[in-house]
Amino acid sequence: MSSPSLAYISSISRLFKSTTLTKGLVTELLAENDWKNVLSILKERNFIEDIPATFDDAEIEIKRRAIDQIYKILNFSSSVKSAHDIVDLYYYYLTLDEFKSIIAGIYNKSRPSKIVFLSKISESNPTTIEELRSIIRGTIYSNALEYALSKNPRNLSQLESLLDFYFIDKLSSIIDTFKGDWKAAAEAIICGYKDYYSASLAIRQKIVIPLTCKILPDTIRDLQSSKMEEVANILRRTQYSRNIELGDAYSALYSLYRLARIEARKASIYAFMGSPFTPVTALAISELIKLDMEDLIMIINGLKIKMNKEAIKSRLSLEII
Repeated sequence: MSSPSLAYISSISRLFKSTTLTKGLVTELLAENDWKNVLSILKERNFIEDIPATFDDAEIEIKRRAIDQIYKILNFSSSVKSAHDIVDLYYYYLTLDEFKSIIAGIYNKSRPSKIVFLSKISESNPTTIEELRSIIRGTIYSNALEYALSKNPRNLSQLESLLDFYFIDKLSSIIDTFKGDWKAAAEAIICGYKDYYSASLAIRQKIVIPLTCKILPDTIRDLQSSKMEEVANILRRTQYSRNIELGDAYSALYSLYRLARIEARKASIYAFMGSPFTPVTALAISELIKLDMEDLIMIINGLKIKMNKEAIKSRLSLEII
């Protein structure tokens, strides 16, 4: 990788970082009681172009901004393969819900609705997995589908979980090719996700793929063979025990995911403080864009259902005192 190419992708990443959420803006948004007022502020700050009339449309607009940004970075990163592959995985992640809806439509013999970002695939109207394979051949969706199918899923739920897992598995494989400070900085961003996805897959689907960071592979195998009421006690043996809720399996998993998001945001911001010539900045900005999207949707959804403000804060990746 040449220094000019790395400098270019780093400068592009830093440019997009200037448009990410700040604690000040999130505090301002949380001061509102009406989710539509939040949209007005976001329009003033150029986060969205128009003020949607419905919550569903608002969610699409926030998601569209994130996907558009990722797509632009994807085009800018073509000269650095590792950076390009990382950003492509984030594009996959942000559009995965629609891809899973298309697959669910095939399984359930129904036409998925509200496909906005993968309309070309949906409009081809695949009715079998083989037809879908033909339509998506040569894309990241094809790679993900083949990965999931190679694990011999027994049902749609397992297939969808494996499509989720592909994101972190492939991302980890790319980062494994890094060395030294690059690898350490990138690993810090995805560490919690590796543990969460592996634990979630073992608990919910009884599938063991021990791709972990702080959790031991043996612990993942224990989670796979455990009953739901035993999950909290097993997670109590991990390094996360003091920082996650251990009342039941689902609250433990949710808090583990939230902790992974908090640590990913911190590590992503820190990545911009190191070497100016590194593909890790492409990973960091992609993660920040994803986290911003998720946090904004959580804020407007929380306000819409009249959730307590402290409860909303407790679900964000950006920590607000």
